[in-house]
This record gives sequence, structure tokens and C-alpha cells, in this order.
Amino acid sequence: MIYIFLLLFIIIVSLIFLEDYLGDYNNYAYWGLCIILILFCAFRTIGVDPDSENYETIFKSSSNNPKLLVEFSFLFFTDIVKSFTNDVHYLFLIYAFLGITIKFYALRQLSPWYFLPVVIYFGNYFILHDFIQIRAGVASAMLLLAIKPLSEGNKKRAIVYFLIANMFHYSSLVFYPILFFSNNLSKIWKYALVASMPVGAILFLLRIDFLSALPIPYIQDKIEMYKALTETGFFEEFTLKNVPLWIQYTIILYSLYFYDTILEKCPALPLLLKITAYSMFFFFAVSSISVVAGRLQELLGIVELALFPYVFCTFRPQVFGKIAVCFIAVVKIFFTLFVWKLLDFEME
Repeated sequence: MIYIFLLLFIIIVSLIFLEDYLGDYNNYAYWGLCIILILFCAFRTIGVDPDSENYETIFKSSSNNPKLLVEFSFLFFTDIVKSFTNDVHYLFLIYAFLGITIKFYALRQLSPWYFLPVVIYFGNYFILHDFIQIRAGVASAMLLLAIKPLSEGNKKRAIVYFLIANMFHYSSLVFYPILFFSNNLSKIWKYALVASMPVGAILFLLRIDFLSALPIPYIQDKIEMYKALTETGFFEEFTLKNVPLWIQYTIILYSLYFYDTILEKCPALPLLLKITAYSMFFFFAVSSISVVAGRLQELLGIVELALFPYVFCTFRPQVFGKIAVCFIAVVKIFFTLFVWKLLDFEME
């Protein structure tokens, strides 16, 4: 399977540099790639990722255990699939179709480029969300879909998207404060963005735990479970040696330096920067449970698919910007596959 991943990555990178020459064929290649990723994600080997075996267990036992800590949508789709087959791959197919298709659709609304956002997505979020955390994969897609209406001041549509996200993953409750983010950047906000990493580091050093203050029963149950697993050493401890996090912060600083130039091409830039900083905030604010910190940061950090390509449009000639985006994608896929080892290729 690792060779398929690397082959797909090489194909996406090649399409980036061929995009100017493909014309109308870009659209066919784009949606064809979407279909390939859906099928690849849906019909992978059970056990090659950390969550698929658990999903299969829940899938098979859902009718006998109504108190499972999963969202209604998961049980709903499970019942539909079990009405005609006992193969969990068809449940994966539903989630892959929703999560990947919505992301591809949203990116066409947010980016003038076809494949620059996709290479960032494939190097990280495809594996993290649509391959592993399939429920979060649909929720993060709804956040991406909400960016355009939010940047245009259409909060009602964004709320609808957030409500749909809640049906797929309860952690998407963290989306609602975004409704208070305007699509402009005052001086105070610029200072806050610059301070996001130092303040976050202070929160970490002081061991301030925001999770314990949440009065939501289901959330508290999950928190207690994660805390118990953390204390047993099941999850790795939180660390500031997080390369993707530092990439995010560097992108924020770079975007502020070239703010006017990027804003001309990216009308949603202020909103994207605020959400990126917001994702970093959660990484530090819930650092007492590293797995929750990472997952919330990843859930909100999906907006980088729209942000990163615009940032590198400041490079001249633009081919250097494309190379820079591909380099970041290489770093991300290297950490995902070879450092964090999120997939078990020995299963193949």
C-alpha cells in the first residue's frame, strides 16, 4: 500500500506542474482523482489503520449496544449498510464519499488552483481524517464548506453546515465560536495572531486544563476515557516538538508580512488566519490530553488546505511557490507515514 500512496502523491505533484497546460482536462483529472481516493479509502485492508478494527467491531455490535459512544449518523448509516451486507467496507464507502467529495467541492470554491490544495490534503488530512478518523473527516469537510459563506457574512448557511458536522462528530462543537470571527483583521487581531504561539506555550508550561470545565456529559465521558488512557501511557505525551504546528505558525507570520499582497488574491484570508490560530489555541489549551489536543487542532486546521497555496502565490516566479507547497506536503506525508507511522503497511 505504501507504494500506492507514493505513486498517488507523485501523480498529484505532476498535475500541479501540468495544470497550466491541461486546460479543461484539469476538471476531469480533478474529479477522477476524487473518485480514486474515495475507492482507495473505502476498500483498504481492515487493520492497516488504527481505527478500522474498532469501527468494524462497532458496526457488528451496534444493534446489541445502543449506548455506544458514537454519533447518531454512524448508527444510521450502519443500519442502512447492514440491511444489505455485513461488509463494513460499504460503511467506509459512505463516509469516504461524503468526506472527500465535500472537500473537493469546497476547495473548488476556495481556490483558483486545482491540485495545490489537494497535495496538502493528501499529505496529511486524507490519511488523518478520511482514512482513519472517518467521522471527523465529514465534520472537517463541513467546516471547509462553511468558509466561503462565512467570509461573505452568511452565518445562517454556516450554522447549517456546523449542525450537519455535529451529527458526524461531536468535537465539531468547537466550530461555533468561529461564527464570531469577522472577515477583517484589525491591529489587535494581528498582534493576537503573532502572540498565538508564545501564549500557547505559556498555557502548556502552566499546565492549564480547559477540558475539565466542560459541563457536557458525553464530552466528559470521552475526556475521562482519554485521561485514563493517557495516564497508562497509551498516548504519547504532549510536546512542543511538533513540526506541522510550527509550519502553521510560520505561515501565519509570513501571511501577516505579505498581508496586503495575499489579501488581493484571497478574500477569505483574515478568516483563514483566525481559524488557523484558533486551531493552535486548542492544541495548547487541551494539552493535558495529547490525543484530544492533536485531534481538535487537526479538525480546525483543515482550513490550511485553502490558506497555504495562496500564501505561496507571493513567490516569483510562481513555480517556486508551487515547489514550496509540494515541499510542505512532502514534510507532512513523511511525518504521517514514517515518523508517526499512522498506517501499518506490514498488514499488506
